[in-house]
Amino acid sequence: MQLKTFKLVEATDDMLDQINGIYLKCRENLFAKGILQWDEQYPNKDYFGECIQYKVLYVLMDGDDMVGHVVLNEWESDEWNAIPWEGSKPIIIHSLMINPQIQGKGLGTEFVKLCENLAIENGYKSIRLDAFSGNKMALHLYEKLGFQKRGSVFFSSKPEGHQEYVCYEKELLKA
Repeated sequence: MQLKTFKLVEATDDMLDQINGIYLKCRENLFAKGILQWDEQYPNKDYFGECIQYKVLYVLMDGDDMVGHVVLNEWESDEWNAIPWEGSKPIIIHSLMINPQIQGKGLGTEFVKLCENLAIENGYKSIRLDAFSGNKMALHLYEKLGFQKRGSVFFSSKPEGHQEYVCYEKELLKA
């Protein structure tokens, strides 16, 4: 797989069904692994539609093929108020997804780096996210990319045993 062909583009209305299709495949793949981080409430097709309208949903393209998507905005959950963040002017990564059929080939690293570059281009100084504590692949990816653990939050809306999310932050440096 040549990663040089990948690019991040702003999502458009005509992409919504394909975006939702990738989400449904990702959710099914996570469920099969016993990871219950996403459900019908979040994220969902309506959420993705709103994110397109607000111009905060980006798709990862491999040529003409959509292979993933992510929401990048400034919204932070109330639970995050207890986290001792260190960075300034953050952008937040929400619901980063890669089609499960092509996961495990280094694409997550490239995807996150593209998110970081977009953030830098738009004047952000740091990037934040939370990841389900039971999603070991995601935790490993963020730690490998230099994200620092800042603490954990608990979402009571999630099923018992799936409520802890690890909060990460990374300072963004211009190249």
